[in-house]
Amino acid sequence: MATKNIFSKHLPNVKLATRFDADGNEIQVEKREDEEQKRKEQDIIDTLVGAGYYRAHIQGLSSFDKIVGGMTWCIEACDYDVNVDLLFHENLTIGQKIALTEKIVGVLPRMKCPFLIEPHQIQGLDFINIFPVVQWLVKRSVENRSKKADTLRKLAATQFQNHFTLESDRELQRLRAKQLGNLQAIESKYLPKRQFKLRKAAGGGWVPVRPKDAAEQEMPDGGTGALEDGTGTGLEDEDEEEDLSVATESEHNIPVDLTDADRSKLTNKYDDIKHKLSADGVENISDRNRIKSQLALKLALEKKLELALNERDQLRGTVLEEEQQLQEAADRKESLEEEIRNLDNLEITENNQKILDHVKELLLKNERMKKQETQFKENCKKELAELQQKIEKAEASTPDEDMVELQRQLDMELERLKSLRLQLAKKNRSYVAIKRQLDTVPDRTELAQYQRRFLELYNQVSAKHRETKQFYTLYNTLDDTKLYLEKEMSLLNSIYDNYANAMQNPHSREQFVQQFETIVEGIRATKAKLKKKCDDEKAKRDGLNAQLLCLMEQQRKYAATVKQLTMECQRNEALMQHLKGLKASSHASTQQ
Repeated sequence: MATKNIFSKHLPNVKLATRFDADGNEIQVEKREDEEQKRKEQDIIDTLVGAGYYRAHIQGLSSFDKIVGGMTWCIEACDYDVNVDLLFHENLTIGQKIALTEKIVGVLPRMKCPFLIEPHQIQGLDFINIFPVVQWLVKRSVENRSKKADTLRKLAATQFQNHFTLESDRELQRLRAKQLGNLQAIESKYLPKRQFKLRKAAGGGWVPVRPKDAAEQEMPDGGTGALEDGTGTGLEDEDEEEDLSVATESEHNIPVDLTDADRSKLTNKYDDIKHKLSADGVENISDRNRIKSQLALKLALEKKLELALNERDQLRGTVLEEEQQLQEAADRKESLEEEIRNLDNLEITENNQKILDHVKELLLKNERMKKQETQFKENCKKELAELQQKIEKAEASTPDEDMVELQRQLDMELERLKSLRLQLAKKNRSYVAIKRQLDTVPDRTELAQYQRRFLELYNQVSAKHRETKQFYTLYNTLDDTKLYLEKEMSLLNSIYDNYANAMQNPHSREQFVQQFETIVEGIRATKAKLKKKCDDEKAKRDGLNAQLLCLMEQQRKYAATVKQLTMECQRNEALMQHLKGLKASSHASTQQ
């Protein structure tokens, strides 16, 4: 067991974080850890990963990067705009971090977040206060994404119904078209035909008369074609008036050899008599027809009443039988319940329980066997009916006819199989050609995968290049250090070798001191030169960092401008569509 150093200054819950100053020297800073904060941090990361923000799994990112990136991702998933760059710089100051967090905190009140948080709490990684905000944002983003998914699903279903038709719908349309054709054929075959026409009598008034084409047809009720009310809708032309005059003359029995004056007198006299008789006759006919219709209606109602009474008696008998059966079932149920209660009251021992379980199993098995028996009987009946049909068909047909029929069916099926194979081969060729064409053109998913792989490759190459560059820099630094150390060793060795000879007389001592001062001045000049070079490199680094920050700010502004431009373009397209609709409606109203 390893011994613990009791003189160590490190506390058990204190971790020394390694930092470097501007000169590259290591600085030891005490950072106190809190178990509750660590637990909340892990809960936040698990919540973000569970919601779909897998960037929080990356080990190389800082906690600030993960938290701010996850909150920004959730806010954007809720359709709120946040002008924040997720590619954070490692040397951001506290003011820059607070500026980033202020943009996030400014969006939360617009989203009606029930939890309050300050920018310095996010920058200071106060996970206890950050966790409820992240939890609420994740819940809100999941709800918004589910709503979007439902909307897209409905839109996809609508587009599918607008551009595609299922086979069942097409079959239903064909069936409706066929039924409509049959209905039209029946209507064209059984057209309505006129049974009566009104002809003007000689003395005035209208008399119903059968037309010539319906003279031989009979009415459905076996009548002579007289209308009940003596009214009609037809009018006669000149030919019918001529036929009516000829029929009137033949009906009046007017002699042909009379003069016109006598003929007119006889005709007028006969018309007067017929007019007097016709009014009474028409009224009698209409009353008689009305009485007939009333009698027929009375007979029909009596028949319906008799049928209703018979049906009522049958229903009463059925109801009585059902009530009797219900009473018997209720009595039987009461007796069974009484038996069950008596059996439940009995003391059930272990043997009785085993017997009861065995009886239950046997009853269940009996029920299953009854069902299987019923199904087996039904299957046997179906098979027997099929076999009888086959036997009847076989007895009715001769072997030669069967062979001819089978050969004909075989030839038809072979021909159909051949045509289907040709169609299948044609479809396969076209499918392979189209698939080849589609495979040659990458879709958005493949392009996104290519882009992702290129970015990963670029990141790997960049990391390898950075690592190699660091190795080269380390090698050059160590080489320079070695060179300076060798020079220092050679200088010290030469000083050590010449020190004894230089101290023999004062003149050589003075020369030695002058040479030593010259060497010290050269070392100081070299040190000043290297320090100036180091300062130049630091200034160059600071300038590049400032330039990088400016470029990243421009990139953020560019992304925000592009997003705003896209929204304006979409708005312009919507306005153009609305304007076209207004123009079309105004044009249609002017045409009307």
